[in-house]
Amino acid sequence: MFTDIAIYQAVLDALTEATVLKDDERKLVFLNQKACELFGRRREDLIGKDISFFTEDIQSARQRERDIAVLMTGEKNVNEEMLIDANGKSRTVLVRKTRLTLEHRHFILTSIMDISLLRSSEAQIRYLARHDVLTGLPNRTALNEDLSQIAAQRMYRPEPYALFLLNLNEFNYINDTYGYQAGDAILSEFGQRLRNETGNTGTVSRIGGDEFAIVLRNSPTQEQANNLALEILVMMRQPFSLTRANPMVTLSLGIVMFGAENITAGEIMRRGNTALLDAKQRGKNKFSFYSELLDASSVSKRIMVKALAESLAKEGDLTCVYQPILRSADEKVVCVEALARWKHGVLGAVSPVQFIALAEETGMVIQLGEIILRQACRQINGFNALNLAINVSAVQLGEANFADRILTLLGEEGFPANRLELELTETSVMNANSTSLTHLVRLRKAGVKISLDDFGTGYSSLSLLKDIAVDSVKIDRSFVQYVTEVNDTAAIVSAVSQLGNKMKLNVIAEGVENQLQKSFLISAGCSHLQGYLFSRPVPVDVLRSLLDNELNMLRGG
Repeated sequence: MFTDIAIYQAVLDALTEATVLKDDERKLVFLNQKACELFGRRREDLIGKDISFFTEDIQSARQRERDIAVLMTGEKNVNEEMLIDANGKSRTVLVRKTRLTLEHRHFILTSIMDISLLRSSEAQIRYLARHDVLTGLPNRTALNEDLSQIAAQRMYRPEPYALFLLNLNEFNYINDTYGYQAGDAILSEFGQRLRNETGNTGTVSRIGGDEFAIVLRNSPTQEQANNLALEILVMMRQPFSLTRANPMVTLSLGIVMFGAENITAGEIMRRGNTALLDAKQRGKNKFSFYSELLDASSVSKRIMVKALAESLAKEGDLTCVYQPILRSADEKVVCVEALARWKHGVLGAVSPVQFIALAEETGMVIQLGEIILRQACRQINGFNALNLAINVSAVQLGEANFADRILTLLGEEGFPANRLELELTETSVMNANSTSLTHLVRLRKAGVKISLDDFGTGYSSLSLLKDIAVDSVKIDRSFVQYVTEVNDTAAIVSAVSQLGNKMKLNVIAEGVENQLQKSFLISAGCSHLQGYLFSRPVPVDVLRSLLDNELNMLRGG
């Protein structure tokens, strides 16, 4: 039909895409080598035939309709199809059809581009955008999309759902102790455990480093959600599997039930986080359901955070009171413990239990601690030879420049380092990193004394005395309270006192409230006493009067 068929064939064979040419009766006129390879057929077996390269009848019918439309209208047509190649492999192809007119006759030029790799890459990108790489679980983006879809369909599908937000507690300790690979292994195992517990009733997501979520479907009741939470907590009692260890991990869990009400995805997450925060405040391996009462508490907390920040920025609201510590041998006041007090113009007097915990949670305890220490140094500096004890939180101890801040403040206030005693809890010292412990060593070399507060309530009291140089231990008031009533308690106090004396440590009993306790503690070997029997925490002017009266009594006045 053409004068130079070889030229046309050479041009078609040079194309990188599979290309075929059909006449107006849809019979093959030409096809290039790429098409022969794709279809696994010889050119001579196909020329002149009306043939479809698609295995499914619906695909063949669709391509026939498009061929006819291109022939009649001259408009180009592009569509995507699935095709089985000569090796039986499924491929995604882009089919382009164009009408050509040669010697007053219409033809259809069809090119078939293999876009399998492109579509596979796009699918992988979409997958990664919505899934966590480590665990393979849906990620925060997928969770937000899921919640948004549920919220949008509530008008015509007002069925109940439940959102669980789970947070593994103190997971940094796992990474620091066992390494990040071990931490990743635990996260993967935890994700699988959640899938096993949830089954087909919901979707598990990993939404952060140690944060996970579950969306419960199938119209769960609050009782069913409660039961699942209990099952998850039981599951957490099983240690995780590592090569050389079986660490126990705890979690906190917040639950929000939602359904027909007008609620956005963001509000669902906010309620879940509110419940999670409540669970964290209640302790480890605890769960809480969201309620409006929690919101009221949250509002109150935000008000208190703002008020505390305001009080830290001005003078007068935050003050010190002092509780004397007596030497048992002569009942002379040798030290005072400085305690923070907060009285706000609107909130009034706020309990230290409330505002100190809040300050630690928000990080404001660093500024609070500096204000109280500076104020105490100024007020106690005038009491010659009277030592000052002050509490230090784990947050303060974790500061990168903790020792520098303490020593700089002492220098600015002219307070001798050997008159300052820092009280730290066993837990804060046990959880401290090597840098924090280095700070303690540096402070002690400068003359600052170190005391272990609430001694006996932790799990490693004796090892702390062995590993960390301290000057004093404080027997917790929970032991002192029953020291004359419970034999086991009396034995513990006696043992701690004897141990402290052998190690040449001051042994301070706090919470002494009556003469019987006092007599027993002195006989047991406690070198110092503190408690309401001697004095409640008092302002500095009252402290001055107490010390003056003590001095007069010693003089016989």
